[in-house]
Amino acid sequence: PLTNHTMGMESGRRWAVASLGLNIFLALMALVALFGREKQSQVGLVAPTTMSRTSFSGAVDTSCGSRTAVNFHRRFKFQPNRKPNPPRKWPMKVGDKVKVISGGDKGKEGEITRVMRKTGYVIVKDVNLKTKHQRPQGEQETGAIIQIEHPIHHSNLKVTERSVYQKPVKEVVAEEA
Repeated sequence: PLTNHTMGMESGRRWAVASLGLNIFLALMALVALFGREKQSQVGLVAPTTMSRTSFSGAVDTSCGSRTAVNFHRRFKFQPNRKPNPPRKWPMKVGDKVKVISGGDKGKEGEITRVMRKTGYVIVKDVNLKTKHQRPQGEQETGAIIQIEHPIHHSNLKVTERSVYQKPVKEVVAEEA
């Protein structure tokens, strides 16, 4: 005969065992959700949040489902770079003599041939040369290896001699009457 006292202990044990089993099950489900779908096939468990779709043919498609924990870093992989931050007042213009103060061409001097204000880069004559392997354009031509001047950031340059840049003025031809 069971008394009220022993029945209370028995139901308490049942609750303890049930809650322990529930905790173990929830921990396993958290591990499955954490390590992704690859581990599910090895362990043999399926997370309740991962739903599989059936296609029209009746076959189960297990490729769907979100794995945000795995693909989180891939979202930002192909984002465009930040917009460049060019200076408000440009310290150099076309025709200025500059000296490279940092980078691979440190110490070289040259003349600015082109200024790209939106990006903050400058092309300097005979500085930051890159080799380009050019393919032959026609059947009669041969390929060539040429040196091209690449842009260099304006912060890596120091102006040594300023040019007196004047805008080109169209010459007016006077007609003789």
